[in-house]
Amino acid sequence: MTLRVDLFCEDSAHEACGRALVAIAAGQESAEILLRVASAQCGIPRLKHELRAYQEVIKRSAGCPDVLVVLIDANRVGAAARRREIGECIQPGVFPTVVIGTPDPCIERWLLADPVSFGSTFGVEPDTSQARDRNDWKARLTDALIAVDEIVTQGGAEFAEEIFGSMDLYRAARAVPTIGSFVDELRGTLRRLASGS
Repeated sequence: MTLRVDLFCEDSAHEACGRALVAIAAGQESAEILLRVASAQCGIPRLKHELRAYQEVIKRSAGCPDVLVVLIDANRVGAAARRREIGECIQPGVFPTVVIGTPDPCIERWLLADPVSFGSTFGVEPDTSQARDRNDWKARLTDALIAVDEIVTQGGAEFAEEIFGSMDLYRAARAVPTIGSFVDELRGTLRRLASGS
């Protein structure tokens, strides 16, 4: 059975990361999926607006996904508060299964969650010491890639498949718990749905 997974993201960086992580989780669970991107643009307010509109479309059609995956940065509000905020936008009964990922503070932190594997893949370990804000994480990602002469056109997110594909997710989850929570929940959901339970 092929599972339909719809991806709702804050922006194109989240889309690239979401695509990579969903593919990895599906592969680990031997789940066949059809991944569709429902929205991936213009930040948090636009995501919430489009998510509400998308629910109305789903309610009027028979095209509900098996899993709705939402990726949105925690930013300054924190991962738990952001999950609640997005959960409040989702009407009970419209989507049978929802997995919400909240990179804390931002998606670039997830991309840098395993500096050892990053270093093995690209030849340089990025700085993962305490950062002041999300702009620091973004700069660290691009600086590490530029240092090894990679051409960065999308803030480093264009390397999401390579970064996550080589990542030790256990080590990453110890450093950045929100990535571990997201991957574990996603894998568990796909496992349950693929087995028909």
